[in-house]
Amino acid sequence: MKIIIVQICCFLLLHQWAVAQTSPSEDKTISGRKTWVVSTSIPKGIDNPLKILVGEKLHETRLYMRSMGKPIPVDSTGIVRGVKIVKDDAGRDAYENLFYCTIPEQVREALIILVPGPKDAEGLRFRSKIIDLSEFKVGGSLYVNLVSTKLGIRIGDYKKVISPGGMEFINPLGSEEKGVFPVWYFYEVPNDAGSEWKLMTSSKMAVYKSRREICVFFYNEKIDNVDFRGIPFITPQPRQRQP
Repeated sequence: MKIIIVQICCFLLLHQWAVAQTSPSEDKTISGRKTWVVSTSIPKGIDNPLKILVGEKLHETRLYMRSMGKPIPVDSTGIVRGVKIVKDDAGRDAYENLFYCTIPEQVREALIILVPGPKDAEGLRFRSKIIDLSEFKVGGSLYVNLVSTKLGIRIGDYKKVISPGGMEFINPLGSEEKGVFPVWYFYEVPNDAGSEWKLMTSSKMAVYKSRREICVFFYNEKIDNVDFRGIPFITPQPRQRQP
């Protein structure tokens, strides 16, 4: 895969979006299981809001690339489908799947990350990755690798290697409320000698205990290269105990 340097300005945009974010757990309109849906890009020809089918009930959610729209309730099956309404041979409305995923039974709050496939490829229009938000309650960054090469993440003295399809959570704060840390992103390039690591980008990053961020690395068809997208949101408030 051909890889170029990712501009740091994209990374800094993560923090500008966080100001307007609210905690998913603060949404009181759905008492049971729920999911949010985001997309790394929104291809032409895809309706936005996107139609989401859960069981027999049709919902709509607007897709954003760096924030989350309204949540969708999840039933006991955990099956969530993004669909397009088409006509069958008899002229009746039918559903064409754009993505299809099953949220595990134990996951109460999920984030579904969509990555568009090539326009003319066979199969579903989007690949999907499910993130369990209940395991991501404190400030820090969750890095999700959706490309076919290893990624190296360094924040301050913290170092992680993320395999293709893997996820790693890094919270360099410890007991502190906030901090500013140097950050480096690397990618692995296979060669005849084995492989070597190339620097993708470096800068400084502000980390807050009150804010969590998910950074998704994916293949961007428009630039024919690796790209990344940040999804920041506020950490949920502790639930009040009933007297």
